[in-house]
Order: sequence, then C-alpha cells, then structure tokens
Amino acid sequence: MIRTSNPTVYLDLPPGAGHSALRTALMAMRVVPLAFPKGKDEYVAALHSLADLPAMVAFVDISHTDESQSHTLPQLEALLPATLARQQIFLTRLAGGHVSEGDVRWAKALGFADLLCDLEVQNGKGSLRKAVDAVANVFSLPRISSGELVIYARPMIEVTSVPTPRAVIRSLTGLGAEHVATLLGESLNIVDRTYHLKTYSHCFVGSDAVIWLGEKFKRSRKEALAIGQALLALGLIAHVTGDHPFLDDRLFYHLAVSELADQLHLGLIFDGLRGPRGVPVADRSYLGKTYHRCWIGAEAADLLVKQHGVTRHDAWILLHRLMQFGLIEHVTRSRPLIDGAFFYRFIGFPIKREQS
Repeated sequence: MIRTSNPTVYLDLPPGAGHSALRTALMAMRVVPLAFPKGKDEYVAALHSLADLPAMVAFVDISHTDESQSHTLPQLEALLPATLARQQIFLTRLAGGHVSEGDVRWAKALGFADLLCDLEVQNGKGSLRKAVDAVANVFSLPRISSGELVIYARPMIEVTSVPTPRAVIRSLTGLGAEHVATLLGESLNIVDRTYHLKTYSHCFVGSDAVIWLGEKFKRSRKEALAIGQALLALGLIAHVTGDHPFLDDRLFYHLAVSELADQLHLGLIFDGLRGPRGVPVADRSYLGKTYHRCWIGAEAADLLVKQHGVTRHDAWILLHRLMQFGLIEHVTRSRPLIDGAFFYRFIGFPIKREQS
C-alpha cells in the first residue's frame, strides 16, 4: 500500500465517464488518484488506513445491481466499524440505482462523507463539482474554477461516455434522472387502479407517461419511451408486479418518489423490520422448494403502514430503498421489491450506529 503525505484519493469506482472525469479533475488539482489494491486483505488495510492518514480520502461505489460487483453498505459497515475512516469516504451509485434525500441523510448519519448518484459535469455545476469541492475542502486546496472543470473533465466524459440510463435522460431532457421522476410525480394521474380484481396503489399508466414526456421535452414518442425505459433501469420507475419493462402501453407502474418517505429514517425502518415486532421470518415453501428464514413482501408493507402511518406506496418505496442499499433481497434474486406474495430475506449485517 502506498503511503504518502501528498493529497491522495483512492478510487473504487466502476469504469466509465464519471470515473474518468473525476480522475482527470483530481489530477488537474494536483491530487493523486489511486486505484484500491486488488487483494482483499490489502483492500481492507487501505480502508483502515484512511483514519490514520488525513491526507487521503476515498470514493467507493455501492451500486446494487445484478451486473455490479460494487460493495454494499453492510459490507462497508463490517469493514469499517471506526467512524474516522468513514468520514473520509464518499459513496457513489455510478453503476446503477438512484439517490434520494433520505438515502443521503442516512449515509451521512452512518458517518460517511456523502452519497452521490453520478459524477456529471453540467457546465461545472453538477455532482462532479460537488465532489471536487469536497476534496478541495478536505485538503485545504484552491477550488478549481467551473471553466477549468469543464475543460479538463468534459473531454474525458465525451471520449468514454456510453449510453447509460443517466446519459440518455440527460441528453433527451437536459435534467437529472431524479428531477425528471419528480416532475412525473407532479404531473401524471397517479391513483389506485384495479386489474383482474386486484388493486394496485398509487400507480400510473405507461402510455400516459410516454405522452407527457414527449410533450414536456418536445421529443418523439420513441424518444419519450427511451426516457421512461432509462428511468426504469435506474429503479425510479417499476412495474407494479415486476413482470414488464417500461412500455408504451396500458400497463401500471410505480414511481419511487415520495417526500414523506424521504422524511423517515431508513435506519429506524430497517431496525423495526428486523426487531422483535418486525416482519414474520420463517422457512417457507413454493413449488416444492423451501426457502429458509424469509418473509413476505406484502406483510412487510403491512407492517410499515401500521407502524409508521404511511401509505402502501410509501411502504413500497422504503423497502425498495433498503434493497438498493443491499440490505434485503428476493430469495432467488430474480425479483425487485414487490408489495405482494413474494419471498425476501435480510442480508448483510445489522446496522445500529446511525440512531441519531
């Protein structure tokens, strides 16, 4: 492991535009960007060294997707019981997923420096700006100007950029994914809807969203559909039963956006689900196969509605966000979080220190 008194930043980020842009911006600030050691023991030693080396910080991705090999929050919790090291770590979700205000507050309550959804330039005013300013503040360095940031970082983004969901949304709307999802929530007819005698709470129709996106952003129907599909890829839109992609059709979808859910403490939600009065955990069987120590999605939603006085939609959002943090999973890892008769289990380690 390299030890240095010079300002140094460890990067454990997925390859792509955001990684390249941050690396280039750091070098422009004369801050050394280093990749984490690949061996497990060396990686852990590097994380622990942050507490002893004030001239080091780290960016660690915690995207929780099928394709991502990123660390999860429980893994970092287990590796870093010391709060000093956490204060020097900026978490990201560059490989997938979205970030709510509630997510950020919980990450900070756990002692981490911040949680960023991407590293976009946005004319020197986006999340990359926030990241490099934070590094400059940690090391007491001059703040790189917005003009310099664009000059150094944008070419790297243009060279390495691939059509990621966030890039698609930004190119077609000029806005960030979370902002577009919020606008949808404010504009669509979102109500309880019934299909085959089953009611789905707080949902909208896919074709209605396509029409609205096209009119709002002056895009063709095909382009509007691409925006919706990108939002679904990030988890900001979800089919009510998880059985369909986002389609220009009369299918029902949820939006993972809620001011009320943002106000609740995810740590307390998680502890309540796992506590003595939490969701019933038992061995359960389906089609002749037994799944050990699991619980039912609809029962977890029932519990959150009862304990916190939230709507079923807010209950679904809270569970959905806990899944994004890698704290719960479907028993076969084949389903997103669904408010229905599906089996889920808790994974990772108990997280208790965030009670504040």
